[in-house]
Amino acid sequence: MKSGWISPWWQAFALPDEWDVCGVIVPPITLWHSFALENIGNRYLWGGACTEDDAASLLMFVQRDMAHGKELLNPGLKNKRTRAILKVAKRLRKLEWSFVNAACREYVETCMRSVSRWQSGGSKPAAVPYQICLVSVLMKCMPIEQAWNTPYSQARCIFDAYAELKGDTSIMSTAAQEMEDNWDHYKDLEGTKEISLAARDN
Repeated sequence: MKSGWISPWWQAFALPDEWDVCGVIVPPITLWHSFALENIGNRYLWGGACTEDDAASLLMFVQRDMAHGKELLNPGLKNKRTRAILKVAKRLRKLEWSFVNAACREYVETCMRSVSRWQSGGSKPAAVPYQICLVSVLMKCMPIEQAWNTPYSQARCIFDAYAELKGDTSIMSTAAQEMEDNWDHYKDLEGTKEISLAARDN
């Protein structure tokens, strides 16, 4: 194992309860946060070049749980949303954009990290949003709102564990995951192919 590498399983449950992102105190990204941010087109979730507006809306949404986050989407409470995003934007304008962008990206990438799966050519794209699939599994042991407010990376771990218990064989072993994450380190080492195949069979 390469020095300094952290398993996504371990990382998911070791995430801090609170983060300081550019002076804004926020929790880990939850299923609700990822679902809301994707549906409003936030580029930190969608990908692409992000703007100051993306950073402000990201930090505005993740400060709130599902119940309070839905208030920001209520057309009748537009002024409340405007005040909330201006409050965050005002803080971010005091900082260099490169610092803000890097901090937001690190926060999102860390909170959204999950275990990889082996690729198969025959699968079709999922029709149901993946957050709703995760919530449907979590609801077997908790109320729906608690499921939506579960940190994304923890929800993925629970979902993947449940899937493997049901016979899913596509989830990478920890050894294979470590190799994938550090492929530039392993690709030219003697025996890499054999290691990769052994990891896949475990």
